[in-house]
This record gives sequence, structure tokens and C-alpha cells, in this order.
Amino acid sequence: MTPSENFVTALCGRAFLRLWTHPNPVGKKGKELCDCLIVCGPHVVVVSVKEIQYRDTGDRTGWERWHKAAIDESAKQIWGAERWLTSVDQFKRRDGRIVTLPPKAERMIHRIAVSLGAHGHTPLRWGDFGHGFVHVYDEYSVGAVFGELDTITDFINYLSAAESLFAQGVRPIFAGAGPEDLLALYVHHGADFGLPEHDGRKPDTIVLTENLWKTLIASRGYKERNADLKSSYAWDNLIEHFTDLLTGGMFDMHSKAITTNEEALVAMALQPRGHRANLADAFVDFLESKEMKDAKLASRAAVGAHATAFVFLTGKHGDRERRSRELALRCHVVRGRAPSVTTVVGIATDKPSIGSGHSSDILYLYMPEWTAENERMAEQIQRDLGYFKNAEWKKAGR
Repeated sequence: MTPSENFVTALCGRAFLRLWTHPNPVGKKGKELCDCLIVCGPHVVVVSVKEIQYRDTGDRTGWERWHKAAIDESAKQIWGAERWLTSVDQFKRRDGRIVTLPPKAERMIHRIAVSLGAHGHTPLRWGDFGHGFVHVYDEYSVGAVFGELDTITDFINYLSAAESLFAQGVRPIFAGAGPEDLLALYVHHGADFGLPEHDGRKPDTIVLTENLWKTLIASRGYKERNADLKSSYAWDNLIEHFTDLLTGGMFDMHSKAITTNEEALVAMALQPRGHRANLADAFVDFLESKEMKDAKLASRAAVGAHATAFVFLTGKHGDRERRSRELALRCHVVRGRAPSVTTVVGIATDKPSIGSGHSSDILYLYMPEWTAENERMAEQIQRDLGYFKNAEWKKAGR
């Protein structure tokens, strides 16, 4: 890969972990499909990278030449990749591994052109160029977007919000900076970008003045928010730990061969950054609690995003069979006691000790419907467990 492709692939890998990132996938007739493909849930993100040095000609000629080489050519590569992707169910990674795409009826494609080399000397043109919306980022905005939106859920939510904005007829004009200023509005205001409405309609044009993003990241509120989110990266580390443990670092989430353990990893990775902070805090607080240190088996439950709850349990390394059975029972109880939850992920680990080995277990329970028989079983399980109390709940949310 070129240095610029390596740079963008590293950004993608850091933001979405190795689970979703596929650099330089192989397309039609063994040719490179695009520079990076991100596949998660129904979403497929096609990334094309072009590095073209801008040459100022003193008139529009230099600007037009750079746009044609850096943006238009990226858009053509993206559209070509998209046409091929809509005709296949799988693709091959550069390392030869076959990856299954989401079902065609559910597949949602997002297009990203990373156009480097202008160094802010020319405004970026982006939007729908005739074959679907293309997000265009330069050397300044690409770091802001991938650095700020560093979970697959947060990233896709932003892409969808920006595409929705254009679909409503709103056209941003970047007065001196670039797409990072639109991101600043999103971070500060949410999916509506804080735009006023008149008679149910948003303005046709918004002018984004220079330094919106720089002003945001320099603000006290932004720094305090990031400090609050710092603990969330413990959740990322936990995902990476189980990924290495269960899959050797990579798996195919849409393959028929996917296991329930791997589906548990998907549920963990789909948690957005704000929920990860709360889940990580709940997990660490549980591991450090007196309750966990005193009891032979201890557990706690936390509710995350996407109708998903998590059950944390500790027990002795030498009694792993009982611990695994207990984890399954407690996951069923949590499903029954949380009507809004359809998925429960159980995570079991050893009580801290010296020289006794270490083991971890993960469990995935997906139960969209809860019947009277399920309720009867949950009540019986809860009576049998005895010490699963409401006090063990620690709900997590934004």
C-alpha cells in the first residue's frame, strides 16, 4: 500500500477495530476493489484514497485539475466497486480470506473519498455526484472524523445524518475550512445539526465559518467530555482480548459458520462510545467491589444500547463448569427482568488471585420474544440462585 493508503487503513483499524476493516480487497478479475472496505451489520463503507499534489495556476484551472484527479477519480472507483459489490455475496481479502457480505436486501452502502494533497488550498466538492452521495475528506477533516467517531455505530450514525441533511435539500458551504466544521455542528447539536426550521423546512444553504471544529476541540466542555469517555477504551481492550482469544484476530460476521461467541463480540462492538464508557465503568467497578471479593460467585448486570444487556460474573478458575452454567442462568434471568432487552451477553472471568491461572468465558443469548414458559423458568432460576438481587443492577446509558 502507498503511505496515504496505510495512513487511512490505520485510521479505520483504530476506529473500528480489526473486526470490520479490510484493506485493499480483491474485486473483479483479481483487481483491487478499493483502498479499504468496512463491513459491519448491514453497512458496507467503500473507501477510496487519492493523493494528488495541488498546483496553483492562479486561476480555476489548478482547482479543477485537482478536483478531477483527487475527487472525481475516487468517486469513479467507489461507484465501480459498488456496482461489483451489488452483484456478489462474498469478496476476497488481500490475505486470501473470503468474507461474506450482508444480505443484498439489507445492504446499505456508504461512500467515502479521502482526497489528499490540496492542504486546504481549495474547497472540497462533495455530495451526490450523480450515482449516490459521496463523503469527501481531506488531510484535515479525515483525522477529525475518524478520530471523533471511533466506533462503527457512531461513525455510521454520522454518515447517515449527513446524507439525510443533503436529502432534505440543505447544502453546506465551507467558508475557509472544511467538513470538520459540519462534524463540529453534529457533535455539539446531534443529528439535526442544530439547524433552525421554518414551516417544517430547514434552510437550503448553511455557511460554515472557519474554525468551528478548532473552537469546539479547544473548549472546556469538549475536553471534559473526552475525559469522561477515557474509561470507555477499557471496553475496546476487552473486545480485542476476546477477539484474539476466540478468533485469532478476525472473523466473518455474516458467514453461516459464525458462532454465538462471535456474535457476542459483534454485540459488544456495536456499543457506541458513550455506552462503552458506562459499561466499562460498571465492569471495572464490579471487579473492584467488596461484593465480588467476598462471594464465591458474584455478578452484576448493565444495560447498553441496541436492546442489549450485559452480565458480568466472577468465580474461581478451578470451578469453570459451574461458573459457565451460572452465567447462562443469570443471562436468562436478566432477559426476563428487562422487557426492553432482546440480547444478553454474559462475560465471566476469574476472581483476582496469584498463581492460579486465568480463564474467561463469553455467552450470547438472543431472545426477541418472552413467553409465559420463559417467565416461569426465569422465576424458578431466580429462586434457585437466591442471591441475584435487584441491587446488582447498574443500568448504563448516555
